[in-house]
Amino acid sequence: MIREIEQQDLKAAVNLVNTVFNEFVAGDYSPEGQKTFSDYLEFKLAELSQDLDNGHKKMWGFYENETIVGVIGTRDRFHISLLFVSKDHQKRKIATKLFTTVVNSLKADENSEHFELTVNSSPYAVKIYEHLGFRATDNEQVKNGIRFTPMKRLVQ
Repeated sequence: MIREIEQQDLKAAVNLVNTVFNEFVAGDYSPEGQKTFSDYLEFKLAELSQDLDNGHKKMWGFYENETIVGVIGTRDRFHISLLFVSKDHQKRKIATKLFTTVVNSLKADENSEHFELTVNSSPYAVKIYEHLGFRATDNEQVKNGIRFTPMKRLVQ
């Protein structure tokens, strides 16, 4: 089941993101990049409740038996800032289902069928985002030790 993440589930969601990051993504980053991401998660946990309340960010969780096994987050509505699925639940189309939830939510909010989504994909996730219909808009970049490929997808 997918639902918006509420305050009581925020810590579990951030812990899932941290675990999956360390298992699959951290190895592609320098120590600086790992620290940048870790600091981002600490900030996210501390500040996210306010951002969720004011709509600056949104997060959805994929729940299995009331346990979060997948997370997707957006900022400024049209930028995917997080997409993580636990190791034991990968290759079960959970990322696709979470992404579809975001698209459907935006379609309902915007009352529009046409908009553009962006993401800065880690090297690990580029193929996942390509599978979701995203295309690279530039070469891989590094900022504060974080390696990413800017990508976008037009939703029609």
